[in-house]
Amino acid sequence: MGGGVSTRQIQYVTFRLTEPPASHDAFEFVFSTLEGSTSGEGVALTFTGTDALTQEVVTIVLALPVALREGDQYPVGSTFSVEVGSAAETRLWGAHDLAQSNQADVAFVVSTYSFPPPVHTPNFRAVSSTGTIRVMNRTEGHVQLDLNLSFTDANGSVRTVTGDAEANTVKSAALCN
Repeated sequence: MGGGVSTRQIQYVTFRLTEPPASHDAFEFVFSTLEGSTSGEGVALTFTGTDALTQEVVTIVLALPVALREGDQYPVGSTFSVEVGSAAETRLWGAHDLAQSNQADVAFVVSTYSFPPPVHTPNFRAVSSTGTIRVMNRTEGHVQLDLNLSFTDANGSVRTVTGDAEANTVKSAALCN
């Protein structure tokens, strides 16, 4: 991720989407899409991690056409805003009405996190963006994306994000006592 300082690595952690925080419908839509369903228009996937230099929380939401065909490349069509840390935020996961059906919509926020109480304070919120997202690998339950994105905030500051992002489904048997 590039910005006001040198390029640096974002340390993404394994994030498991569960219900809650996702609603049942959002969870099922994401899971079904990753498993290969092409019902609907767009699917929102959220990736979050920590900036290794500043320890800020980096959140990127990619709303992509549900087809997710290997080799497809989606130019960024629209930038939307999300409230990270809000239990009421519904645009992080699930079905997403795309601005244009053959393009990606994206959201990007860099924030500091403090506790207690849990508070995310945005330091950078994208208001516009450009770039592309390419589907590099696609199998049942897995998608690997190549990101080449540039984000601009309301002050004209620019951050770039390049590299891979992956989403996978995991199935496990419920444990009963």
